[in-house]
Amino acid sequence: MACSRCGCAACAGTSDARKPSYGRRLERRGDVRRFFSLPAVQGIAAERGVRGDLLEGLERVVALEWEQFDAVLGLNGRAGCQDDLRRFSAYRCAQYLAFPHGLIPRVLAELEQAELSGRNLVEEKYARMMAATDPAEFNRTWANALPLTSPVKRGTLGQLRELLEPALAQAARELPQAHRHARPDVSSAGTVSALDYFLAELEGYSLSTIFYLRDELARPGTGANPIESSYVLAARLLEATEVGA
Repeated sequence: MACSRCGCAACAGTSDARKPSYGRRLERRGDVRRFFSLPAVQGIAAERGVRGDLLEGLERVVALEWEQFDAVLGLNGRAGCQDDLRRFSAYRCAQYLAFPHGLIPRVLAELEQAELSGRNLVEEKYARMMAATDPAEFNRTWANALPLTSPVKRGTLGQLRELLEPALAQAARELPQAHRHARPDVSSAGTVSALDYFLAELEGYSLSTIFYLRDELARPGTGANPIESSYVLAARLLEATEVGA
């Protein structure tokens, strides 16, 4: 949700994603470990109540996503954002810190299961984004390659969209400058909206994970707007990890 318009929509993969070597994966994993070892990052996470085993789980989630992102081959080749660890980690960390924290172990389990079955959930996310940004290319390359989405899952994703649309509108009102630097409200050719991006990500998860997030967001009195929080947290993490900070 926090990712800026860095051109990630252009990273929508084809089915030709490569499998990084074990050494390459260890290198990427080490990069994420260094990010999470920074006292400023740990401090921001602790303020949100994420520490200990939960913080280790979040690090593992971001590391797996970073490894899988490395394997995505875009339609126009490799994108610069695939090597921008600081921004990737800040945006991903901000999202998980902003949304209900029970999502962290659930997503970790989803990613680990995907690894065992040979699926790349990040690649699948960008492929689904193409349905909104380039339907013709999506139908040519991915429409019949992705796991089928059940009517129940599709309906639950629609409920999540309804829950998040007011939060997105509120974030636009309360934090207009940050909102202008985030993904747009509506998808167009080559550019994916914030909600289409997030729902494309969730669609790769199991129904139990999606039900959990829907139920948590629907509970009354759940606290701060997660989209606003993700804007603020992303900015803080970027500032805290800037060279010389």
